[in-house]
Amino acid sequence: MQRRNLFKLGLGSFGLAMSASGIVQAQEPSTGKTNSFDFVVIGAGAAGMAAAIEARSLGASVVVLEKAPRPDGNTFYASGRLCGVGSRYQKETGDTLEKFVNDAWHETQGVGDKKVIEAFAKESGSSIDWLIDMGVPLTLKKGLPAPNLSRAFFMTTDGTTGGSILMRRLLKKAKDEGVKLLVNTKAFGLITDPEGNVIGVKAKTPDGVKSFMATKGVILTTGGFSANEEMRVMYMGPWAARLNLRGSLRNTGENILMTRPLGAKLVNMTEFYAGPIVPETHANPARVSNSAYGMIVGKDGKRCVDESLGQAIRSKLLPQVTPDNRTFIICDIKTNDEDNILTKLLDRFHRLNSPVYEANTIPELAKKAGISEKNLVASVKEFNDAIAQGKGSQLNPPHNRKKPHPVSTAPFYAIPMSGGIAATFGGPKINEHGQVVDLDDVPIKGLYAAGNAAGGLWYAEDIPGCQITSGIAMGRIAARHAINGK
Repeated sequence: MQRRNLFKLGLGSFGLAMSASGIVQAQEPSTGKTNSFDFVVIGAGAAGMAAAIEARSLGASVVVLEKAPRPDGNTFYASGRLCGVGSRYQKETGDTLEKFVNDAWHETQGVGDKKVIEAFAKESGSSIDWLIDMGVPLTLKKGLPAPNLSRAFFMTTDGTTGGSILMRRLLKKAKDEGVKLLVNTKAFGLITDPEGNVIGVKAKTPDGVKSFMATKGVILTTGGFSANEEMRVMYMGPWAARLNLRGSLRNTGENILMTRPLGAKLVNMTEFYAGPIVPETHANPARVSNSAYGMIVGKDGKRCVDESLGQAIRSKLLPQVTPDNRTFIICDIKTNDEDNILTKLLDRFHRLNSPVYEANTIPELAKKAGISEKNLVASVKEFNDAIAQGKGSQLNPPHNRKKPHPVSTAPFYAIPMSGGIAATFGGPKINEHGQVVDLDDVPIKGLYAAGNAAGGLWYAEDIPGCQITSGIAMGRIAARHAINGK
């Protein structure tokens, strides 16, 4: 069963519950073409729902516009891992705001906006407390390798994704607070006054085009453009067309399409979060690909990337160094020496009906997997010889693992893997208040963004778990600024 189908099964009863409770409803019959609210949210993901709940708690009238029949953003497909500093659960960890900001700044290679990172960091701990108080089942994991340290909160799941559990809690809270959520309502344009201030949104609804006016502000929480092939090619290059989608099909770049006409400053458009994926099944081979075992080859049987590279960097390279973004992890039974990870992968892939090829010889493995037999035999021999001689770094491409292992103990395995895109980092730049700024770094009044719809926060990498957490934190910050002006 494919990962996406598992996701649907896991949320099926949830979707019915939302409809039955009235949280998600079709566009109501119109008594006119204009609706007026204090705060209009575009996109019902984690960032959008957090912003809506925060604004509603301040007494604002709020509507969330969701283009899909039900909320279906990247949050639903995520593990639900969060990251922060300063929560009530982290009092004795020795971490500080300054350390957190410096580590996050380091992960962005100094390209992210430090003021925005600081704003997120200050809000991160209280946002995690806020979620736990809401009933989100998060548990702090202490003493992880840097830069995770004691900053990662993991979701206790019920068989569905952790992100879907997070969304259930947010949607319930929104319903309880009286947030209005409209589905099948696709925002496509921002409405401005003569001074260029954003005062509303135009949207296609089942009853035709409507205007949703906002007296306090509009926030874009549509996600990025990971599912828009044209934009990927435009901003990243032709090779990006070969990336496989790891998340939602709904992230098609409305954050760019709606803000570009207003002269918004678009930044970090080449950057995205990447990871390995099996395209046909959405199975994730990351645990084995990130291990100290195995080598990565294309269908031609030749090694194509340094296996020691980080997951994101390696996944970005695969569609650039192969003609079809189709590769295999070639490993042996000794891979299980690392926490039994091979057996765990085989069990999971079997449940997902995702193929893994097994054989007692390398030639037989090549035949089963459809890999060039001659080249794979030669590549494995070259790889093993270099490791035995301590010359892995002299291979082409180099193999720079600190403790490399040969592929020499039968049975052997070929695990399909392609580079995938999970979420884009680029978009309209925001400041520390969540306001979208123009090309001169002047805020566009009335316009905010958060989550992957916003640009300027992340570049290259982040501390794992920061994507969702920063979206929630900046959504809340933006809502407070819109409603209270601070």
